[in-house]
Amino acid sequence: MGKRGSAKQGRMPAGAPPYGYRTGDDGKPEICEPEAEVVRRIFHMYVHEGLAGTPICERMTSDDAPLRNPGSRWHKAYVSAILGREVYKGAWHYGKARWVVTEAGERIYPQPEDKWIEVPFPPLVDEETWDRAQAIKKQRTVRSKRNTKIFYLLQHLVSCAECGLMFACRSSTHTYFRRKGKVRKQARVTPQRHYHCYGMLREHMDCRMPAMIRAEQLEKLVWNQVKEMVQNPELIVAGIESLDAHDDSGIADRIAGAERDLQKVQVEEERAIRLYVSGKITEDQLDQQRRFITERLEAARAALNDLRARESMASEKRLLMENLIEWAGRFGHGLDDLPQEKRRDVLRLLVDQVLIDRDNNVSITLGIPTENLTSFETEESPSPCPTIAPYPAGTPRRWR
Repeated sequence: MGKRGSAKQGRMPAGAPPYGYRTGDDGKPEICEPEAEVVRRIFHMYVHEGLAGTPICERMTSDDAPLRNPGSRWHKAYVSAILGREVYKGAWHYGKARWVVTEAGERIYPQPEDKWIEVPFPPLVDEETWDRAQAIKKQRTVRSKRNTKIFYLLQHLVSCAECGLMFACRSSTHTYFRRKGKVRKQARVTPQRHYHCYGMLREHMDCRMPAMIRAEQLEKLVWNQVKEMVQNPELIVAGIESLDAHDDSGIADRIAGAERDLQKVQVEEERAIRLYVSGKITEDQLDQQRRFITERLEAARAALNDLRARESMASEKRLLMENLIEWAGRFGHGLDDLPQEKRRDVLRLLVDQVLIDRDNNVSITLGIPTENLTSFETEESPSPCPTIAPYPAGTPRRWR
């Protein structure tokens, strides 16, 4: 009860505060600036620089970043723990679990959220950065080499259009045959690889027939299609141009006309208010007029905002298409010479999703990043591709 009471008062119930904080004179947590700066650097290196745990530890060690315990050293598990703590975005809860000592030993019972007690902590990173760090951690865990015994080019990219679930990467390393009335097992020289719908594999759905697709056939099809798009940027440009089929000619004149219409409605509203103030119309008449005027104002503002959005989109599209043509000309050079691991990196960069329906029709959704385009060096193109500059605020990060 004492610990819960301390938590309700905003104090640390027990133990030392997390790295980056210290206990103030009033018992409440406050920022320890030298450690807090290290926490911010770790999140920045992980989220914005793309560094993993080991390189971060090496940089922390070389920079003599402070540690709380003398004689200790930076290691990967400690960095991973920092990246996973909710407290750094200002959210910390006491009472998530209850420890009970029994004759059989200590038992831990998770508690429902309504029994948690929130202890306010000053945030060290914003919530968006913290969420991005968790998404990166999850992605790296799923794509870790230790979880990939056999190589698949389209791992975590293929989904079923019928059930919406992903395709599992399944392989057969042995073959079975019957000899002299007995079933015998023989190892395959090369594993037979398939993509298997999770809906049929785990949920027993009737999504498709057959349930599996040979990996070699699907990977060849997707790679050739993506390669053709990259090596022919005119196809990408045509797709971007089709995003808005409206005729944008004379958009500036239409914006000027919409601004005049909006100004006229605003003048009418001001005139109605003046008539009411001078006593020429009653309050009920004013309310009736303002209802009509409000509808016209909303319509005029919506029309003006739509025209401005189309004008902004048109300029952004032109800039994007110019950059894409230049980027694709450099990026598409030497794709056939890339090793399998690099090809998978290319697909993960450019492909959002590969959908397969019941009839084995394949639909590929390309997502061209508008910032931080990674380059892949080949023997024929030793110089890396230039990075496309980020687009103005409000620009969609991916174009499909």
